[in-house]
Amino acid sequence: MTKQQLEQIYYTVKELRMWERELENIRARSLVNSPQPRIGSASGVSDPTARNAERVMDIEDKIRKLSEKLQTERDEAVQFILTIPNSITRMIVYYRCVSLMNWRRVAYEIGGNNTADSVRMIYNRFVEKL
Repeated sequence: MTKQQLEQIYYTVKELRMWERELENIRARSLVNSPQPRIGSASGVSDPTARNAERVMDIEDKIRKLSEKLQTERDEAVQFILTIPNSITRMIVYYRCVSLMNWRRVAYEIGGNNTADSVRMIYNRFVEKL
């Protein structure tokens, strides 16, 4: 496994959150812009409600696929992490790449007077060897 593969989980989560926000925005706009009955208006065949429903379904499908991809990436990362011989390195890589903790939080979880810089250096030395 490469450093890029380990760190891909972070970007998949970011992309998933992006699509979830987009879905929320579309749903919020559709509530605000709900169609009003128009008497005597037969100007065309445009159906904004159907278009919105289509967009919602497309985005929900993207979210579902990204969620599946994320789970696969996490499973692969955990399998790789379990092969790391050093316990501290294993924990650092897990907290950073799977739990997506910042360096300060990783150091706190590891304990033992470790600092954000020290766990970052352990991580960097490890991934340089990949």
